[in-house]
Amino acid sequence: MCRLLSNGRIMRRQSILFIVPIVLILAFVLAACGTNTGSGSSTGSTPTSAPTTVKSTTTGCPNNAAVNPAPVTPNVTIRLTNSNGTIVAHNGDLIEVRLPFGQQWSLPTTTGNVMQLQTPAGYAVSADKVCIWHFIAKSTGTATLSFSAKAICKTGQMCPLYIMRVPFTIDVK
Repeated sequence: MCRLLSNGRIMRRQSILFIVPIVLILAFVLAACGTNTGSGSSTGSTPTSAPTTVKSTTTGCPNNAAVNPAPVTPNVTIRLTNSNGTIVAHNGDLIEVRLPFGQQWSLPTTTGNVMQLQTPAGYAVSADKVCIWHFIAKSTGTATLSFSAKAICKTGQMCPLYIMRVPFTIDVK
């Protein structure tokens, strides 16, 4: 740009003062667009626009353990249809919870000190297509078992984002 002074001389504005900051900003922006080919680990997380996927078995059970021989027959069997209801058991009973394949099941949370979780917990029985948890009723009282389930997501595919809460109330007499 040119500017006409009062004495008739033309003075050119120093455009270099405007170009240098723009070039520096452009250089920093382009440097941030590079790729990282290092093999080191990072403690930070990288935000992505893709849905989050969780590693899971194809069954959705939290445990891949094989149980041999088969456990003893339970005194009480709880199924998904018993959710939001009260199940009656007796002190010392073996309680079996059977939840169907197709959801990613979590290990349960328990209220009260009435039930004791047996291991392995949440293992798959392919013949019945269920995940199984065993509990021993160790004292009288009421306990609530709360399981949660999420969708089994496959890498690179859209995945519904939900968490389903499945509570069971067990009254041990």
